[in-house]
Amino acid sequence: MLWMKQSETREQKFSRLSYEWEKTYVYGNPDSMCTDGIFLNRIRQELLKIRQEMEGNGVVAEFKIPPKMQEAYVACADQIRTQAQSAVQEYLKSEEYRYVLTALPKLSPKQKRETRALEVYGKVQSLVDALEEDNLVVLRESISSGMLKGLIKETAGKLQNLPLKPLPAKEKGPGGQDEDWEIQGQMSIYDLAVS
Repeated sequence: MLWMKQSETREQKFSRLSYEWEKTYVYGNPDSMCTDGIFLNRIRQELLKIRQEMEGNGVVAEFKIPPKMQEAYVACADQIRTQAQSAVQEYLKSEEYRYVLTALPKLSPKQKRETRALEVYGKVQSLVDALEEDNLVVLRESISSGMLKGLIKETAGKLQNLPLKPLPAKEKGPGGQDEDWEIQGQMSIYDLAVS
């Protein structure tokens, strides 16, 4: 994880890791799929280990160890939430995304894979879910890549060139009324097979 470079002394490694701790504390670590608090505590453990090694070798180590962080800590949390809310609203209002949603039930499984329509729906939905759950790690990763907007546009473009199968029409009963195949409380053939 946090290795020492070959030419690096313990003092240099301590300084480098201290700087990395400060930078992560202020700006976060968008490359990590864990909270900043967990990452900061890992760095802190490395710093403690280096200081203990130096003291074990008779070197008086006056290096400052940063505080232990709550594991749920994420830097720039309010900014991440604001950007995620803005991105979700933009995606949901996008004509291209609405077109993907409209076309999705009309696609064959092969078309869904080739156009990545299901992937687009899943990514936007996971962003919506992460926003509702306040999952800042997922939100940060999703909004930092910035590739979703391009993927939505690309998928909508592919869909416009495809022949879409029509949705199945409801069967009409006698007199032109919709047939109700599943009456509330009525058993079906599949209910009998569950025994």
